[in-house]
Amino acid sequence: MAEDLLQPPVQDSVPLPPVAQPASDRPDAHTAKFDRQLRLWAKSGQQALEEAHVLVVGANASAASTLKNLVLPNVGQFTIIDPETVTEADIGANFFLDPSSLGQPRAEQVVRFLLELNGDVKGHALVQPLSTLTDLSPYTLVLAVDVESPAELLALSDAAWDKHIPLIKVDSAGFYAALRTQVNEVTIVETHPESIVDLRLSHPFPALVAHAHSFDYAAMDSAQHSHVPAVVILVKALEQWKLAHDGKVPTGSTERKEFMDGVARQKRQSDEENFDEAVTLFRRAGTRPGIPSEIEALFSDPACENITASTPVFWLLLHAVRAFVSHPSNPSRLLPLSGALPDMKASSSGYVALQTLYKHKAREDLALVRALVADTLERVGLDRDSVGSDEIETFVKHAAWLKVVRGRSLRMEHEACALKGQVGALLASASFQQPPDASLFIYTALRAASLFTAEHARSPDRDDAPALYALAERLVREWSEGEDLEGMGVEEGGWTEGLRKVCAEVARAPPGTTLPQTSALLGGLVAQEAIKLITRQYGPLDRVCVWDGIRSGTGVLRP
Repeated sequence: MAEDLLQPPVQDSVPLPPVAQPASDRPDAHTAKFDRQLRLWAKSGQQALEEAHVLVVGANASAASTLKNLVLPNVGQFTIIDPETVTEADIGANFFLDPSSLGQPRAEQVVRFLLELNGDVKGHALVQPLSTLTDLSPYTLVLAVDVESPAELLALSDAAWDKHIPLIKVDSAGFYAALRTQVNEVTIVETHPESIVDLRLSHPFPALVAHAHSFDYAAMDSAQHSHVPAVVILVKALEQWKLAHDGKVPTGSTERKEFMDGVARQKRQSDEENFDEAVTLFRRAGTRPGIPSEIEALFSDPACENITASTPVFWLLLHAVRAFVSHPSNPSRLLPLSGALPDMKASSSGYVALQTLYKHKAREDLALVRALVADTLERVGLDRDSVGSDEIETFVKHAAWLKVVRGRSLRMEHEACALKGQVGALLASASFQQPPDASLFIYTALRAASLFTAEHARSPDRDDAPALYALAERLVREWSEGEDLEGMGVEEGGWTEGLRKVCAEVARAPPGTTLPQTSALLGGLVAQEAIKLITRQYGPLDRVCVWDGIRSGTGVLRP
């Protein structure tokens, strides 16, 4: 039998071992969806927003517009408490209602339409009077929008103040509005200054001085000379200046100009941009003091001094940073270095070498602060690792720009208005603007409307304009007691007529009467302040912001 010469069947495929796929550089769906706001307040701010639960008192157009601007960026939860049903006037002013909402509970209808904007947000409606709400503990922030009862508003603000829950009060009347934040204490690490660069020009660390001395201008050709980093130019020039001025850096406009002119004269050619950069850099940051006075004040704050296991993390970290300043290994007695370095004209190798110096120094400072934080936590009976490494790093990087806001409660404002003694200055300043700033009048008229409502159990109407003016005038005269208004250039007839006109407008469109354009603008302003308080970033409003829709402008007061 003949031998079979056919080859074995050829395999169509051969199994291969799995190969690890390279990690994708593309952001995940969540990051891509909220990319724009992550650039504003980073992951920490977004996480705080998504863990927040906002209580909103009232479901009118201003409240709905504000919530729209919180729902879209993905606030975690919101609850609206409002006992009212939808009227035709509501439908005409509120974009988050439609004809089918007529006669339905207003809170439920607004929640229904708002949740259509973002399915990841949870919304709740409480169809009940504000007086029945007894517990604020579930809430991160309270928004009190056009609350009709002054007594209920004060009770709400007292409860929020006692629980250290931020509250934003919003009042509107036609084209006028005012918003005011009530915060017991807010500590802010990421204040988002224009720059967190600290170049240590006046107090250079040893490695930076040694690096600057390694640059020998005499041995450089023209190309090398035109690429000396601006920081190196300044450090060398400042060291020479200090040798000739008893170790002191230039102070005052005359010395600063003399120093900058000296730097500019070191140019070999007129087009050496690095020396021009050095002059600009010195003008912006050359004479920064050792420790900002605001931070020195926080170091002396009792909250920083008297720490315990219940002390907030902000003050524990600040206590450790204060220890860093006085630590033996920090002879300059300066804050830890941020490590940030601006772009500048230099060779790639020269810039990288300089950047490496700053980063290395920043890492050294951070390591010492971390050790001091661990010691601080252990001393008060907390676990040495109870504060996250990233949180410490962020705090250290922003140590020169920290901010603490301590406000006044609404009750304090009502019992002792801080405008007393400032009326003359406010009216005199307002008169120089065209048209005159009516912020004081608007604030006073809204306060008078609240007094009217408390006295008559109803909001003022058009016929009540004279009575409303009488209340407002009494407030202004009470706050200006002892001031010589005429001596400050404030005419009696001028300010009384201005106040009368504003009161007439408030009476024509009584408090709580919302116009779509006013509500839309208020929604943006209030949501912006709400996000600041929730994320604890940027600088929250610590005064009253007044909107004048007739003048199309805003003003601020500190009552």
